[in-house]
Amino acid sequence: MLKSEIRVPRVKRRVADGVVMVLLSVLVARLYYLQVYRHEKFQELADYNRIRPVTIHAPRGLILDRDGRVLASNRFVYTISVIRDELVDEETEFEMIARYLDVPAGEIEANLNKYYRDRFLPAMVSREVSFRNLSLIEEHRDDLPGVIYSKFPVRRYSNKAEVNASHILGYLREISREELDRHDGEDYAPGDFSGAHGIEKRYDSRLRGKKGSLFLQVDALGREVGPVKERDPIPAEPGENIYLTIDARLQGYVERLLRDRTGAAVVLNAASGEVLALVSMPDYPLDDFAGFIEMDTWAKHSDNESRPLFNRSVSGLYPPGSAIKPITAIMALENGLVDLDWTVTCTGEYLYGDRIFGCWVPEGHGKVNLMDAITESCNIYFYHLIQKADLDTWFRYARLFGFGQKTGIDLPEENSGIAPNTTFMNDKYGENSWSGGHLLNVAIGQGDVLVTPIQMARFMATVAMRGFERRPRLTLEERSSEKETEGNRMELEESTWDIIQRAMWNVLNSPKGTAFSSRVPGGEIDFFGKTGTSENPHGEPHAWFIGFARKGEETIAFSTLVEHGGKGGSTAAPLARRIVEHYFGADSLKVAIK
Repeated sequence: MLKSEIRVPRVKRRVADGVVMVLLSVLVARLYYLQVYRHEKFQELADYNRIRPVTIHAPRGLILDRDGRVLASNRFVYTISVIRDELVDEETEFEMIARYLDVPAGEIEANLNKYYRDRFLPAMVSREVSFRNLSLIEEHRDDLPGVIYSKFPVRRYSNKAEVNASHILGYLREISREELDRHDGEDYAPGDFSGAHGIEKRYDSRLRGKKGSLFLQVDALGREVGPVKERDPIPAEPGENIYLTIDARLQGYVERLLRDRTGAAVVLNAASGEVLALVSMPDYPLDDFAGFIEMDTWAKHSDNESRPLFNRSVSGLYPPGSAIKPITAIMALENGLVDLDWTVTCTGEYLYGDRIFGCWVPEGHGKVNLMDAITESCNIYFYHLIQKADLDTWFRYARLFGFGQKTGIDLPEENSGIAPNTTFMNDKYGENSWSGGHLLNVAIGQGDVLVTPIQMARFMATVAMRGFERRPRLTLEERSSEKETEGNRMELEESTWDIIQRAMWNVLNSPKGTAFSSRVPGGEIDFFGKTGTSENPHGEPHAWFIGFARKGEETIAFSTLVEHGGKGGSTAAPLARRIVEHYFGADSLKVAIK
């Protein structure tokens, strides 16, 4: 049998072999590109379809008082989120979610648009969902692909019946778009909380912890079929606990003491600067700010004329009235302007130019020296005294004690107050447009002098420690990071401290003292103070009392302020006495507070 031989030209064979080799090369290259070079990318895309990352929110750190009493902890609420890419029929699912949660469908869509980040990422559409409503969602899970729930931590205040401390703790607020941009890369997402005021704001980075993730496998319809075995969950890291210097029992006592008043009180450990109590009234219920706050609740507090959100203890600016007179006296003693032999006869009036400046005792105090002038709070004496000085000399001593500047307490809302000098007065009134009459007002804490209650308490702590000054602080951790021996020590004559402290002791213990009725009998507690009644153009005077008290080795310093409270000796001093008695146990916890 004959066979015909098929002969393929060599050139063609070589061409065919080349084509095959090229195709194989392309196939191998494509395989390398898909399996090796772009492996991570395509694995990521595949994971998008089969793996659902669920955020595990970290509980914020606890906030505790100096003895470990919990002031702020956490509880968890349910939130509902949707992954837009997994929604099959967006409109239908929104209507179902709204029906099961008993909210308007428009609210679901509005929240989706508000919290939307990416079509593959969950966006919160409802929050603080009840367990009953959550159960309805779960019962219809097969009809709601792309709808998931998670637990979200909000604040819990388990001891709120005994202590509120709202102006210390502050509150959280849903992070804004602007804040998200500012904190880009810091693990914040739309719907997260961040500290808005108080300790929550000051130590937000330490309190908020770090989020974790849980990875769930889903089928083609977006239904969860269990955890992803090859990917371990990333646990959330709880925030750091913060221990405050606050004594919760004292804090609660002072809060009840000032209830139904408008004002503030600050109590410091004079030696360390630790804040033992810091109260501003009126305050606000912490539960209203524990989680997602509704607009009408926010408006109820922010529009309230009594300003419960305003922290008067560190932000409120008030003329100190006669409570500032020890500064004027210290200036005069240190500069040798007066001594205890220099006297003034108070007739109840002081004529300066064509204007009469009065004393709070219309008939006058009679002949008074410096000790008498502080004890009896004689204005006329200080009007005469300030004529021996100038504004900038007074300002130098006011600044020495921290007036006109922040104390540095670890609250972000602190105000610096005003201690006027020549530059300030020229800027405010014009060059040479202010008179010596302004200086008379400065000498007795009126006019342009404005202080905060925390500044007055620190002033008293410095006087109590004879010039050893410590920065007020609210966290115990800072105490361990600083040596107790560190701090500013102002170099004043020992005789100056002796005279000022003796005069302030007389305020309470001399029958002529303006706070004699608030003295603490018994002799175990040394109680020093100064009253202040600061005039204001909006009504009754503000009542001040500042001072310090000592028992054994322990000394506390304090300031109490009652807005429109009238005279300091009759309104603010009794409050201070009760604080002192309570702190040192002199009242045996028997004082009934209404």
